[in-house]
Amino acid sequence: MSAMLRAIGRIITAFALLTGVGAGTLAAAAPARAAWSDAYQVTVARTGGFAGVNEQYAVSAGTVHIHTADLLATVGTREFRRLSPAYPAGPGADRFHYTVTVTYRNGVTKTLATEDGAPAPEVLWQVIDMTMQISRDLAPVS
Repeated sequence: MSAMLRAIGRIITAFALLTGVGAGTLAAAAPARAAWSDAYQVTVARTGGFAGVNEQYAVSAGTVHIHTADLLATVGTREFRRLSPAYPAGPGADRFHYTVTVTYRNGVTKTLATEDGAPAPEVLWQVIDMTMQISRDLAPVS
């Protein structure tokens, strides 16, 4: 049941980003446009969970989506760049593990790791959620 509640919470967060919160974030991020322009690609690897999934999500500067600029602006902020490389959750089973890799145009790569239940900063969860949502929105329907 806990995994379902987390999934519902993430869906609500994604919906909030796609509606009013996303528009407000875009407006607030306008002065940071110069900062995001050096972020080129964001990749999220999600592994683990009950079924042992291994999923990859990627968004680059060339990705055509309404929230690509929001995502690249977020990973270009001072708040994101100052994040620690790892935010572990401690003991637990069947958790999803996330590895976030951001590639910047100057050749610098920032890699972070966290997992469900970890006390990671909200900006990291926003980057994970936005990257996964953008990738899912653009995935072909089968």
